[in-house]
This record gives sequence, structure tokens and C-alpha cells, in this order.
Amino acid sequence: MKNTISISNARKDLPKMIREIQKKPETVFTITVRNETIAEVRSAKAMVPPGEAVRKLIHLRKKLSSPANQKTRISVSKSIKNHLYPGIKR
Repeated sequence: MKNTISISNARKDLPKMIREIQKKPETVFTITVRNETIAEVRSAKAMVPPGEAVRKLIHLRKKLSSPANQKTRISVSKSIKNHLYPGIKR
């Protein structure tokens, strides 16, 4: 989730912004000065390690193309995020 906030409001609301980021690490605050984007405040923790989605896709592709799974088909497109990011709550 992306929120745009002026620098004066960011100064006042910094503790509230930090609590929001702690609750929802995907939250991003864009700070503006005279309607020009100057900075972004986001979680320091990576939501998903770099390359993790690719590794999951490769693993899933191998799993789906194995001869043992020829009888049973899994609809990946309906729940792709569940396959890629199983530990993240939605």
C-alpha cells in the first residue's frame, strides 16, 4: 500500500507511520515537498528475499511437469500468490 504525505505531516505523524509499517511491512509512505516526491519511508525488512519468486516458480514447474502428476492437474493461475508466497497472510 502506498501513501503520499507532505513533509510537514510526516514530521507530525512519524510515530504513527512507523507503527503502520510495523503492522503492514508492505506499506510505503511517499514524502512530498511542494507536490514533488522527495523520499519514501518503507520497512527495512525485505518482504520476500530477492530471487525467491523465481526459485518457487522453477520448483513449481518441475513439480507440475513430473510424470507422477500427469493424472492430477493443479490450477496454479487461480492461486499463484499462494504457490509463490505460502507464508504470507492475505
